[in-house]
Amino acid sequence: MTLFSACQDVIDIDLDSIEPKLIIDGALTDVNDTFVVRLSKSVDYFDTGIYPSVSGAVITITDNKGNAAQLDEAAPGVYSFNWPGIEGNEYALKVSVGGEEYTASVEMPFKVEMDSISYEPTPDYMEFSGGYLVSCHLSDLAGTENYYRLKVWNIREQSEQDNVLYVYDDAFVNGNQITMRWDDQQFFLNDTIVVELQTLAESTYDYYRTLASLFEGGMIGNANPANPITNLSGDVLGYFGAYTVSRDTIIISE
Repeated sequence: MTLFSACQDVIDIDLDSIEPKLIIDGALTDVNDTFVVRLSKSVDYFDTGIYPSVSGAVITITDNKGNAAQLDEAAPGVYSFNWPGIEGNEYALKVSVGGEEYTASVEMPFKVEMDSISYEPTPDYMEFSGGYLVSCHLSDLAGTENYYRLKVWNIREQSEQDNVLYVYDDAFVNGNQITMRWDDQQFFLNDTIVVELQTLAESTYDYYRTLASLFEGGMIGNANPANPITNLSGDVLGYFGAYTVSRDTIIISE
């Protein structure tokens, strides 16, 4: 079963002018020991400029095992603490700022590992050609609802493609062998390609897929003209996410 890049639903979102709102952007993973939350203010969709950071917040995280911690403000609007995510644990976030309190909870999903990665010549029918497209292959876990995000980038670019959102669910392929093809860009001989499969919490998937409907490629962590589906309480933008990571590299060769 091959999945091509797509977000499954078309979401109608009002693009009227909006007043600045607080943006809370944070996600737990099983590969990063440091949990980071970024606070900023949105700007109007019809304006341009930077998104002001928000300092002076009190941010706490707790889990269902009785652990708790308060994040430190490492830089203006950037709060962090040494807190790796653990599969199956439930986490709660509380942000207190400006006399308001915002909360969210999420469960860290169990990881689905990639079985392998591969590449193939770019088909002639695509808008670009002459290179190669990369795919990942996995065995979806039967009997559970799984949600995925695929990220692929060239290691020499020294940056991940966070502005591209390829998200999938297993509604029609539950328990099957799945191939996910990255067709946002092609690669060439001798390129070293990093492939990352994220297994997402359901609420994280909902946020990503509705965010992607706003703009081609989405805008994670930036101001949005309307709020995608979020697990945060109150009149606030952003999300408290959780995902596990399976990652590998492949070199394009003849």
